[in-house]
Amino acid sequence: MMQKIKLIALDLDGTALTPDNDVSPATMDAVRRAREAGIHVVVSTGRICGEASEFAVKLGADDLMVTAGGASLSRVSTGQCTMRMSMPWEDAVRAAAAVERIGLTVMVYVGETLLITPYDEMEFGKYKSNEGFLAVKRVVPSIAEYIADGHVSVDKIFARSNDPVILRMAREKIEQIPGVRVMSSATDNIEVVTPAADKGNALGMLCRQLGTDLAHAAAMGDSENDLEMLRAVALPIAMGNANDAVKAICKRETLTNAEDGVAAAIDRILAENE
Repeated sequence: MMQKIKLIALDLDGTALTPDNDVSPATMDAVRRAREAGIHVVVSTGRICGEASEFAVKLGADDLMVTAGGASLSRVSTGQCTMRMSMPWEDAVRAAAAVERIGLTVMVYVGETLLITPYDEMEFGKYKSNEGFLAVKRVVPSIAEYIADGHVSVDKIFARSNDPVILRMAREKIEQIPGVRVMSSATDNIEVVTPAADKGNALGMLCRQLGTDLAHAAAMGDSENDLEMLRAVALPIAMGNANDAVKAICKRETLTNAEDGVAAAIDRILAENE
């Protein structure tokens, strides 16, 4: 028999957020009931701290979060990282130069700051208008040069393209750089982090800070950057809209993010915990 669940980790995009990047009333209500029942509900996302905080507040989640795809732990209340796992500096410069040269739209996560170029600002601005994004961005002429000249410590590189050939080319190029790991959170992006950084490791650290462990944790996700987190917890739950690799390793599947899948999964956990 499975132990009682004491913590639930929620990915944001494709999971706790609806397809139009919002939090549904049903999800908010389920998170509230879970926390009233004494269960920690934490955000575990590829997003940077400032953006993640905005959604964590909407969800009514705990103060501690896994951010930047596991490269950092952050607090909602301060909007700051409490732990960072950065890439080796030279490897980060090489990866940033590769995505800039190939022509992807790029965001670079540096602690609580998002570095973007004027072109990237224009592109991301087409679909990112949330306050968290606007508050943390810093526009620089060239990201690779900025990192190189300032010896800047980089936690994550997020690169986006609607062209699968360009995306594959970039992934193959960056996978040859020794000090980085490449993953994806959707079919139109790649994410670059240090090999030690993943949502599973980071969630383990977060659990210890909250006085619990992964053996009492559930997690919900939908994409490649959720795999380590889902493998790490006692109860991995795939969203109905998750990719096949995620569904293959999960113990159960819930409804899609358009059908309040998170709320349905939380309800089942609450019933089983009684």
